Amino acid sequence: MMTYSDIKNSFLRNVGADASTNTAILTEFNANLKNRYSMVLARMKDYMTQKTVTTTTVAAQQYYHYPQGVRNIESVVVTIGTVRYPTTVVNAQWMWDWLNAIQVQPTAIPQFIFPRRDDFGIYPIPQNAYTMTFNYHYRDRALTVDDYSTGTAEVTNGSTTVTLTTGVTAASMAGRFFEITDTSNTGQGYMYRISAVPSGATLTLENGYEGATGSTLTYRIGEVPEFPEEGHIILVDGCTADFYSGPRHDITTATWFNNKFWTGDGQNGSRKMGEATVTGGLIGLHNQYTDRNSERIIDRNKGIYPFLDQNWGMGITS
Repeated sequence: MMTYSDIKNSFLRNVGADASTNTAILTEFNANLKNRYSMVLARMKDYMTQKTVTTTTVAAQQYYHYPQGVRNIESVVVTIGTVRYPTTVVNAQWMWDWLNAIQVQPTAIPQFIFPRRDDFGIYPIPQNAYTMTFNYHYRDRALTVDDYSTGTAEVTNGSTTVTLTTGVTAASMAGRFFEITDTSNTGQGYMYRISAVPSGATLTLENGYEGATGSTLTYRIGEVPEFPEEGHIILVDGCTADFYSGPRHDITTATWFNNKFWTGDGQNGSRKMGEATVTGGLIGLHNQYTDRNSERIIDRNKGIYPFLDQNWGMGITS
């Protein structure tokens, strides 16, 4: 995996500005990284960019705002008591209007979700406060934070708790990745996503640490792009191409790096997604994962027949 710092430092080496503190260069890099990252996520069709969030419905309220960064809703489950009821996503305005024109709701339990630009609707309208869990694809935020590696860390084999001996954690570190960089530890080099930051000196990892128990170990915490790690290097190529086509006005070098971004080969100018002969760059990455993603739903086009589908009941007890 490459962190934001890895990508930035590789870019600086490409443009001959190692460890540069030139504000103009870094500003240009951050702007280009944001654009290239968004492009990759769009081309990868949301691979591994699915989140789950739980919220609560409000009695008699039909529309709800999306969480920050949502791209599209994948599935929604309503939990009433101990029973989980899956819903169907409606993607047609006419069907949504038809459902809401029904005078008598066929069931008291929410069955359909209608995504709109700024919010989404639920039908039938919730009668009470129900737990609602939905999976959604999101737009990852821009990468802007340098690696944090102050002090040392203490880890325990099998434990999800990491204690920093002299460093200070922050709530914003949740979602980033933790890595032991001390080569004396058998877990060195493996990255673990941080799920929570319970205090100013501890981190909680999503998975138990698989290396050896140890203390006073060097480490780093960094932001990592949310797409397959073998493709992270293309962000360096893309940002380098943008820099040479912009501030440097060197179209020849810009074209070479842009070709690398798309195909992995500076001399291959193909831009056709699905090009079978391309194995590198964004096109090659797309080809490798075109049929693989993190979706959990198989039936994505279920027909909507509210009076023919089995209804759960007219009244419910939570």
